[in-house]
Amino acid sequence: MSTNHERNLKKVLSLTDTVGIAFGQIIGSGILILTGLAIGFTGKGAILAFLIAGCLTLLANLPLAQLSSAIPTTGASYRYSSRLLGPKFGMLWLIGLVISKVTIALFALSFAQYLQGLFPSVPVQTGALGMLTVFYVINLVGVKIAAVAEKWLVAIKIIAIATLAIWGLPRVDFSSYLSVNALLPNGIGGMAQALGILAYAAAGAICVAELGGEMKNPGRDIPLTIVLSTIGSTVFYVLVAIVAAGVLPVADVAGKPLTLVARAILPSPVFYFFIVGGALFGLATTLNAVFAWITKGLIIGCQDGWLPNSWGAVNKRFGTPHYLLTFFYCLGVATILSGISLAEIARIGFSLLLMINLLPVFACALLPRKFPEQYAAAPFRMKPSVLYTVVCSSLIVMTGQIYYLLAGLPNTLLAAVFGVVVAAVAYVNIMGGRENLKTVDDVSFQLGGSTK
Repeated sequence: MSTNHERNLKKVLSLTDTVGIAFGQIIGSGILILTGLAIGFTGKGAILAFLIAGCLTLLANLPLAQLSSAIPTTGASYRYSSRLLGPKFGMLWLIGLVISKVTIALFALSFAQYLQGLFPSVPVQTGALGMLTVFYVINLVGVKIAAVAEKWLVAIKIIAIATLAIWGLPRVDFSSYLSVNALLPNGIGGMAQALGILAYAAAGAICVAELGGEMKNPGRDIPLTIVLSTIGSTVFYVLVAIVAAGVLPVADVAGKPLTLVARAILPSPVFYFFIVGGALFGLATTLNAVFAWITKGLIIGCQDGWLPNSWGAVNKRFGTPHYLLTFFYCLGVATILSGISLAEIARIGFSLLLMINLLPVFACALLPRKFPEQYAAAPFRMKPSVLYTVVCSSLIVMTGQIYYLLAGLPNTLLAAVFGVVVAAVAYVNIMGGRENLKTVDDVSFQLGGSTK
């Protein structure tokens, strides 16, 4: 039986809607902020780093694609962790999600910094708060409106990024990529650092699994969206990296935003189109996509008794969880006003997100035994031997990415992250003893739609 909150979610999202949301989540801050950092770690090898990172991300996402095809549901990652591993693991996932979403402020602040390049008089904090408010309101009045906005913004963003790649490719010195020293100037260690920082770049496709309860055909569309958007975004990343590292000297672009290369190769009108359509719209679609999926797991957590049930209420008119959206909006506002370092926010947020995503990946190994009928009927199904191999490989890959993300943090912040993990474990063990919590045995999945 579905719960009251879930019944109010509207099944309106098509494959094109979810692909647009996934592209909006993937292509944005990763390519705009991380390209220069990757070049700094491994020079022209950034193109290999993006390619390898995309392949590793697709591997890491396959278990969730399998779960979502067999049992599409609202709040997928929380629900898979809770129902397959146990309620306490589900709450651990939720706590990690909430803390990791300080990155909402990162997207808004990055947008404001690019905006300031066009309008220097606009303060960064003011631009970030305005950006955050616009997409909070858009998602507050309906997920379909947010998806339509996402598709248009993503289309413009892709054109702008493609313009940079197409305009710059004829000016690339491809012979400079033939040297091992050019591809690995800092050795394997430099490449590993680049892969660590790029862990986030192509990982956003899994956000669509959270929308299973609002999709018309989730069993088919979620795996398709994950594969198509991950491969497509990786192609874009590699093309842009070739231009970013191959036109100007590596020393000039290492650690720098794409604006430096864009200004060097694009005529002024095209340059401004890239800044607006690529940079500003790219960051806007990332933030919009986060608002679209971020609340879904908490809705189920509220229904399960970990949080007050009323907090997960869904507005009957718009079909959106207004209280939870408002909470994340306030979290973003507080982080923007705090003045915390963007680099440290990014490392902490992305590493915590990877940590909690270890749980649903591990849970996928239990799918054939606990839900054999759904597993057998899934439109996308890996054989058990393949599934177990993929799950193990994904866990190894994600653990390595977490290590390299945290490696650059000072000891004080590492201690803070450790303290948060310890506090989260203590909380779920205390709250997990309450009698009003629902358990794996007395709660069934709310299927997001037909799996046929």
